[in-house]
Amino acid sequence: MFTVKKLKISGFKSFAHPTELLIEDGVTGIIGPNGCGKSNVFEAIRWVMGESSSKSLRSGSLDDIIFNGTQNIPAKNFAEVTIELDDFTGSINNFPINDKKLIVNRLLERGVGSFFKINNKDVRARDVSTLFYDSGSGPRSSSIISQGNIDQIINFKPIDRKIILEDAAGISGLQARRHESELKLQSTEVNLEKLDINLNSLIEQKKSLSRQARQAERYENISKNIKFYQSILIFSEWKEIVKSLNTSNESIFDLKKKLKIFVEESDEQKKRSRLLKNEILNHQEEGNLISKNLYETENKINSLKNKQDLIKNKKIEIKRFLETITNDKNNELKKLDILQKTIASSEIKLSNYSNKINQKAKLNELSIEETDLKRQVKQLEGMFVNEIQLSLGDEFKSDNLKEEKENLNKKNIENIKENEKIENLLKSLKKNLTSDEKELDELQFGKKNYEKKIESVKKEIQLNSKKLQENRELLNKIDIEIENETKRFTEIKTEIKTLNELTGKANLSKDSIVNLLKIKPGYENAIYAALTNELDATLNNNSHKRWIKKNIVGLEPIKNPLTQYVTAPNELHPVLSQIGFINNEKDALSLQKNLRIGQMLVDKNGNVWRWDGFISKDNLQNKKIIDSQLKINELQKQIKIIDLKLSKLKKESKVSIENTQKLERSIKSYNMELESFYKKLDSILPTESSFREKISLSRYNIQKNKEIIKNYKTQNNKILFRLKEIQKTEDTLNKNFTNKSTNERENIEKKIHELDKKTEDKRNQINSLKEEVMREELNKTYLVNDLKKSKSDFLESKKRIELLGKREESYFLENKNLDTLPDEIQIKINHAQGIYNSLSEKLTINKDSVNEKSLELQSVEQKLVKSESLRENQRNEITKLESALDGMKSKEKELRSLIYERSSKQPEEIKEDLKDKDLKYKNYDDIKEHLEKLSFQREQMGPVNLRAKIEENDLKNSIEELEVEKFDLEEALQKLRLAINKINHEGKNLLLVAFEKVNKNFQDLFKKLFNGGEAKLELVKSDDPLQTGLEIYARPPGKKLSSITLLSGGEKTLTAISLIFSIFLINPSPICILDEVDAPLDDVNIEKFCIILNELKNNTKTKFLIITHNKITMTSIDRVYGVTMAQKGISDIVSVDFEKIDLQKAV
Repeated sequence: MFTVKKLKISGFKSFAHPTELLIEDGVTGIIGPNGCGKSNVFEAIRWVMGESSSKSLRSGSLDDIIFNGTQNIPAKNFAEVTIELDDFTGSINNFPINDKKLIVNRLLERGVGSFFKINNKDVRARDVSTLFYDSGSGPRSSSIISQGNIDQIINFKPIDRKIILEDAAGISGLQARRHESELKLQSTEVNLEKLDINLNSLIEQKKSLSRQARQAERYENISKNIKFYQSILIFSEWKEIVKSLNTSNESIFDLKKKLKIFVEESDEQKKRSRLLKNEILNHQEEGNLISKNLYETENKINSLKNKQDLIKNKKIEIKRFLETITNDKNNELKKLDILQKTIASSEIKLSNYSNKINQKAKLNELSIEETDLKRQVKQLEGMFVNEIQLSLGDEFKSDNLKEEKENLNKKNIENIKENEKIENLLKSLKKNLTSDEKELDELQFGKKNYEKKIESVKKEIQLNSKKLQENRELLNKIDIEIENETKRFTEIKTEIKTLNELTGKANLSKDSIVNLLKIKPGYENAIYAALTNELDATLNNNSHKRWIKKNIVGLEPIKNPLTQYVTAPNELHPVLSQIGFINNEKDALSLQKNLRIGQMLVDKNGNVWRWDGFISKDNLQNKKIIDSQLKINELQKQIKIIDLKLSKLKKESKVSIENTQKLERSIKSYNMELESFYKKLDSILPTESSFREKISLSRYNIQKNKEIIKNYKTQNNKILFRLKEIQKTEDTLNKNFTNKSTNERENIEKKIHELDKKTEDKRNQINSLKEEVMREELNKTYLVNDLKKSKSDFLESKKRIELLGKREESYFLENKNLDTLPDEIQIKINHAQGIYNSLSEKLTINKDSVNEKSLELQSVEQKLVKSESLRENQRNEITKLESALDGMKSKEKELRSLIYERSSKQPEEIKEDLKDKDLKYKNYDDIKEHLEKLSFQREQMGPVNLRAKIEENDLKNSIEELEVEKFDLEEALQKLRLAINKINHEGKNLLLVAFEKVNKNFQDLFKKLFNGGEAKLELVKSDDPLQTGLEIYARPPGKKLSSITLLSGGEKTLTAISLIFSIFLINPSPICILDEVDAPLDDVNIEKFCIILNELKNNTKTKFLIITHNKITMTSIDRVYGVTMAQKGISDIVSVDFEKIDLQKAV
C-alpha cells in the first residue's frame, strides 16, 4: 500500500507549462468552466498509472495527448506526468525498493513512444500497472469514475462487473500475475511440441545416415583399385616424356651454332653506330650552344622592347601628373591672390583705426566737463532750495513743490514707457544676434567640415599615390619574373627539342616500364643491359608489347639478384630474380657454369653472361636514348610547372595593371573633388566676414541699450528719491512760511536750467562717442584675428605652391631624361637583331649536318635492328626449346613424384618390378579401359556422404541433449500448472469473502441513500467464482425488486455510488477519482452523497479527487483547485485551501 502525495503535469493535453497538484488528505475538489481542462487532470493520473488506450483518453492516438500548440505557443515534442507516492510497503517484480517514497514517471516522446521510470530507474509498463492494481487502484479500477460513466457499472454485463469484486478482494494484481503465468504456460507447451517434432526428425535422420555409412565403405574400396591402376598409367606417360627430352637436347645444340654467326654480324654494326652517334652528339652540343645564344639574344631584344614600352607609359603618366600639378598650382595661386587682397584690405582698415586714438582722450575730457556741470547744478539747486525756503511764502512754495512733483511723476511715467520700448528693442536685437550667431556657427561648421574634407582628400591622394608607387614596383617585379620564367621555358623547350632529335624515332611511351623503375644510383648500366629489349614494353593489356603478371611455381631466385638494386612492378619480379649482379668480371666465367636455365649475370659496365654460354659486352647502345627520354619526361614536368607559374604571374600582372589604372582614376577624381572643396571654401569666407561685422554691431547695440536702460533706472531712482524729499519739504513748509525775493529765485532757476541743458548735451556727446569707440574696437579685434588667419593661410598656400613647383620640376627633369632613352634602346635592339640573324644562319647549317648524320645513323641502326632481330629470334627459338625442355623436365619430376607418392617407388624400380609381375591388364589401353569401368562403377553409386559415420555420431549426441531438454520443459509445465491452481484457489476464497462483505455494505449504503428500499448482489452464470458474473438487484422505496437497468438515471447513479463506496469500506484504494458523478442528482440526493463521502473520508485513508459544478458538493470539500484557461488552449491551476484560506497559484 501507499498514499498519493503529489501530481506533476507537463506538456499533457492542454497543460503546456509544468503544473503541480498537491493531493492532501480528505476531499479535494476541482472546479472550472466547461472545456477548461478539468478532466485532463484525471486522465493524466490514469495515464501515469499505465493506461495504454488512446480512445479511453479521448484521443485519436497516443501522440495526440501531447500539447499541440496554440497561435502564440508552438507545439511540444513530449508529454510527462509524475505521481509521487509515500509510505510505500511492498515490492515490485525484479525491482528492489529500499525507500518508502516512490516517484512514478511516464514520458511520451512524439513519434518515439512512452517510457516508465520509478525513482529514476527504467521499469516495464506491466510493473507500474501491477503496483497500482495491488493497491486496489489502477487506470481502469472502480475507484476511478470518468465523466459521464458513473452509471457504466450499472450498464456493464454481469461478467464485466466482476472487476468490482476483484478490486474489493484486492486480487486485481493476482489476476494479472495469473494471466502472465498462463501466457508462460502456453509458450512452454508450444516449445515442447516443437521439441518433440525436432526429436522425431533427428531419429529419422539417424536411420538414413546408417545407410549412407555402409555405402561410403564400398566407395573407398573401389577408389583404392582406381588409385593402383592410375599409377601404372602414369608410369607409361613418364616413359614417353623421357624419350622427348633426348630429342629436344639435340635440337638446341644445332640452334646455338647458328646463333654465334648472328652475334658476330651484330657486333660490327654496333661499332659503326657508336662512331656516328658521337659525331651527331658533337654537332648537337654545338647546336645547343648556338640555340642558347640565340635564345639569350631574343630575350635581350624582348627586354629592350619592354623597356621602350615602359618609357612610353612612364611619359604618359608624367604628363598626367604634370596636368594635375598645374591644376593644383593654379588653384593655389588663385587662393593666394584672394588672400593677398584680404590682407591688404585688413591692413588699410587697421591703419585707419590708429587715427581714431584721439577719440578716447576727447571722451575723457567730455566726462570731466559733465562731472563739473553736474557739481555746479547741484550747488545751484541747493542755493535755490535755500532761497525758496527763505524768500517764498509757504503757500507759494507749496505750489512750486506740487508742480515739481507733477513734473517728476510725468517724467517717471515717460521713462518707464521709454524703458519698455528699449527692452523690446533689446529682445529683438538679442533674437537677431542669436539667429546671426547660429548662421555664423553653421558657416564655421561648414568651413571646418570643408577643411576636414580637404585634409581627408589630401591624405587619400597621398595614400593612393603611395599605393600607386607600390603597385608599379610590384608590376615591375612581376614583369621581371615573367621575363625570367619565359626565358627558362624557352631554354627547356630548346633542350627537349634537341633531345628529341637525339632520340630520333625511338620514342618511349609514358606507360613504358622504364618510367616505372626506381634504380639505385650506379646500377643503371646493369639494369639497361639486362632488360635492353624489354624496357619499351608496358603493363597495358591493349599494348602489342607488354608484361603480364605470372606466378611460376618453384622459381628460386639467383644469388644477389637485381631485385635488390631496383624497385619494379610485380610483373618484372620473375625475370629480375633470375638475373644476378657481380662486382668482379674475373668471377663471371666460373659463376656462369653454375647458372640454371633462363638465368644470367650482369656487372656495372653492362656486360652480360648467360646460362647457355652466351657473353655480350657493350650492351649500352640504348642507354643514351633511354636517358634522353627520361630527361624529356622530367623536363616536360618542369614545363607544366613553369606554364602554371606563368599563367599565375600573368593573372597577377593583369590584376596589378587594373589596380594601377583604378588608382590613377581615383587620384584624378580626388584632385577634382579637392578643387571643388576649395571653391566652396572660398565662397564661404566673404559671407562669414559679413556675419562677423553684423554680429559685432548687434552686440554693441545690445550693450548700448543695456546702458540706456540702466540710466533710466538710475533716473527713476533719483526721481523717487526727489519725490520723497519734496514730501518732506512740503511738511516743513506747513510749519515755516517765509517770503523771499522772486527775482533771485528766477535767476537761480534760469542758471540751473541752462546748466541742465549743457549737461544733457555733454551726455549725448559722450554716448555718441562711446558707441563709435566700442564699434571701432570690436571691428578692430575682428580685423586683427582675420589678418592673422589670412597671413597663416597665405604662408601655407605659398609652401604648397613651392612644393608643387619642386614636384613639377622633378617630373620635367625625369621627362627630359626619358626623351633620350628610346633612341639608345633602339640602337641596342638593332645591334642585337644583327647578332640574332647571324646565329639563326649558324643554327640552320648545324641542323643540316645533324640531319645528314642522323639519316646515316638511321640506316646503320635499321641494319643493326634487323641483325638483332634475327639474333633475338634465334635466341627466342632456343629459349622456347629450353622452356619446353624445362617443362618436360618439370613434368618428368612431377610424374616421378606422383609415381613415388602412389607406389612409394621410383619409376626405374617399377620398371624392374613389372618385368617379374604378371598383370591382368598390361597394355596401356587395357589399363585405361579397366579404369573407366571402375570409375563408372563409382559414379553409378551416386553422391556418397564420406562423413556419414561422423555425422551419425554427432546426431546421436544431439538426440540425447534434446531428450534432456524435453524432460526439463515437462518439469517446468508441472510447476506452472501448480502455481496457476494455487492462484485460482487463493483468488476464489478472497473473492467469495469480498462478495459477502460488499453485498452487506451495498445493502446498508443503498438504504441510507434511498431512505429505505432493498438491494442485493448475486453471482450468476458460473459455479466458478473466478468466471462468474455479478448481477445487481435494487428496489427503491415504493417499487418492486427488479434489475437495475429498469431504474431511472438518478436512481442508477445513487445505486452505482452505493456499490463503489461499499468497496471502499472493505478495501479502500489510496485514491478515488470522481468526475462529475453528482451531475445526474438533485440537491437532496447530492446532500446524501456528500454525507456518505464525508463518512468515508473520516473512516478510511483514501484521498478523494472530485470534479463538480454543484455548489452543495463544493461546500463539503476541504480544498478547491480551480482550472482556468487565461490563454486560449492553455490550462492553469489555482488552489484554495478552506482550512488555511490562502489563495496560491500552482507551480
